[in-house]
Amino acid sequence: MKLKKIYICSNCGSKYSKWQGQCIQCGKWNTLIEDVIKEDSKTSKKKSLIELSSSILNLKDISTQNLERISTDIGEFDRVLSGGVVKGQTILIGGIPGIGKSTLILQVANSLSSKNIRVLYISAEESQEQLFERAKRLEIKSENIYIASFTDLGDIIKAVDELKPDVLIIDSIQMITHPESGGITSGPANIKATTEDLVRIAKLKNIIIFIVGQVTKEGDFAGPKLLEHLVDTVLYFENEREGIYRVLRTFKNRFGNVDEVGIFEMKEKGLVSSSDFSIISDEMVPGKTYSSVYEGTRAIIVSVEALVNRSFYPYPKRVFSFIDPTYSQILLASIEKNTPIKFDTYDVYVNIRSQFKTKDKGIDLAVCAAIIGSAKGIVFDNRTAFIGEVSMLGEVYPPAFLSKRISEIERKGFKRVYIPNTKEKIETSLDIVRIKNIDDFYTRIVKK
Repeated sequence: MKLKKIYICSNCGSKYSKWQGQCIQCGKWNTLIEDVIKEDSKTSKKKSLIELSSSILNLKDISTQNLERISTDIGEFDRVLSGGVVKGQTILIGGIPGIGKSTLILQVANSLSSKNIRVLYISAEESQEQLFERAKRLEIKSENIYIASFTDLGDIIKAVDELKPDVLIIDSIQMITHPESGGITSGPANIKATTEDLVRIAKLKNIIIFIVGQVTKEGDFAGPKLLEHLVDTVLYFENEREGIYRVLRTFKNRFGNVDEVGIFEMKEKGLVSSSDFSIISDEMVPGKTYSSVYEGTRAIIVSVEALVNRSFYPYPKRVFSFIDPTYSQILLASIEKNTPIKFDTYDVYVNIRSQFKTKDKGIDLAVCAAIIGSAKGIVFDNRTAFIGEVSMLGEVYPPAFLSKRISEIERKGFKRVYIPNTKEKIETSLDIVRIKNIDDFYTRIVKK
């Protein structure tokens, strides 16, 4: 058996014998990563450290007893997991270095261990003494948490067989070596083979496995995207580590909802759930508006800031933060088409003050209001909100869960809300202003 050099696409996992600029399967450029694998002979059989099989059962005879959720007692973490963890579940947690993955997972381990659940923590990047110092800082003194510094999957399997834990934590997957993969430790082939066997362990022994993964500069989990397809749940820290808040989003969940967000605040003693997260200030300036985005099953108040300034460059700047830049350009074109405002000699900057990126188009009207307000010097009251999707033709449509968004706005103390001219009956004490299109909206706020 000999080693063979291959190139693996970090986006789709396709394999190539030679390097090339574009992956033929997914069409992405510059995603091929060099790796090595064991080249098997025709008579050899690919080996796995764990073999998974089960008896054949009729669908009506299968019990759902093992799908009982176990709460971690960390409110925002339970939210992104749709209520808690499930036995046999594999959970991948990713984020940039230093954002708080290890801190959060150690807090989860402490919470689960308090329920007489045995936790085995494999620290492949830090020594046992380093992990002890972090636990000391977080005031964790559980007797049901066991620490081991292994980097070989074979050693991890032996430890699982001896200790028989209910929860296994791998921190991090990039440092674990699979003895049968033949690839380099942090290479795609090794990471994929290691994760496949960890998933088998979870299903065979019915234990919960948390896998911590680093994120590349492109925003993907290190290793091929196939890694995300192997596990049951994918959680991802979204914002920068320098910020106060940490936003954990569910990208995949076989046991619950996706696109849920959990919001944490980093403090001296770890990450603390921030269930009442919103950004509302008393400052009222042109170009500042408020709206409500719907993430998962919750409505969150966000602030939209826009700056329209005369440009001194041949090509005016367009900068959009925490919002889809492509559709933001369409909103600018829609404003130009339906109002007297022109942006050909103006720079336009738009920022969503929410600490996380959003694809919710329900804030389109708030974005348009902020841009128009900055361009015309209009100051909106900080108790006025804007909710609505805006088409490229300037029409305003109601977003999903309009009533729930309005309820959250009312709960936060807002007094007025601009919404589409919908026939939906809305029970609220707010002053509702119904808008037909951008032309109608511009006329109302300019003549106000």
